[in-house]
Amino acid sequence: MIHRDRSTGWKHAKLSGHENEERIKNLLDNNAEYAKDFLKRINHQNEIILETSIGGLHETEVPSVLDQKKTKSKTDLKVFLNNKTTLNISIKKSLGGQVYFVRAGLFIQTFEKQFNKVIPTVVKRAICLFWAAADDSIEIINNYGDKTDVKNYNMQLRHKSINATTLKKYNDELYNAMLKWFIENASEIALLSFSMGAVGDKSEWSHLIWYKNMLDENDIDALFAIEDLCLAVKECAAKDTFYSTKNGGTTIQLPFGFVQWHQEQMQFHHSYNKILNLQSKKST
Repeated sequence: MIHRDRSTGWKHAKLSGHENEERIKNLLDNNAEYAKDFLKRINHQNEIILETSIGGLHETEVPSVLDQKKTKSKTDLKVFLNNKTTLNISIKKSLGGQVYFVRAGLFIQTFEKQFNKVIPTVVKRAICLFWAAADDSIEIINNYGDKTDVKNYNMQLRHKSINATTLKKYNDELYNAMLKWFIENASEIALLSFSMGAVGDKSEWSHLIWYKNMLDENDIDALFAIEDLCLAVKECAAKDTFYSTKNGGTTIQLPFGFVQWHQEQMQFHHSYNKILNLQSKKST
């Protein structure tokens, strides 16, 4: 087994991800039977593929919904059909991993802009405390953190990030308000994570998630419509959205994955098994 440090691992994942995308593109371009089956699977059996494109190693940034900024598109593969439809696909070669990585302040701005909603002040405050964006986090940890739990107490100080246990002890209203907000907006968060990000141009938003690995790392080939996924997330949000208990509660579990602290940012993860479970519930 090859062991990589975080930086090397990230570079490997990036390069192997682009190689995987290239192989999928070539498969659709050069295997007529596979392309026909692919279109049938997504209810476009009456169309044909004219061409495909991927960003690859030289992907360009697109205009952000936030003024005078650029951002990365969630779309990895574009499939152009003869009826002038363009399918934007987000490819996942792993069964889990990072799907959206953003600082708390930028997440708040992006969410409000994309959905034309105002996040309540109490929720913004809780998000900033939970994800290292509050100036008084150290003071709160010192006053309300569990000093008998040395490992997690020190972790909070080191990260300048308050876990769920400390948040609840400090201010129960903040604790409850943030969880309630994540439940009520779980569908929008899924859409932001898989389709939109901070991209302002709707033509760049992803329509499909394709779990497919052509590098012999797993044997998954599954397609999910993001619109259907978001509807399923909304139905399951009340039951499947909750604070984890590990490390005093540094993670919020979501119907499609989870969100945690990582390098002072909000790191949203996807989970193939959770998404598959949502799909199976929708089918019953």
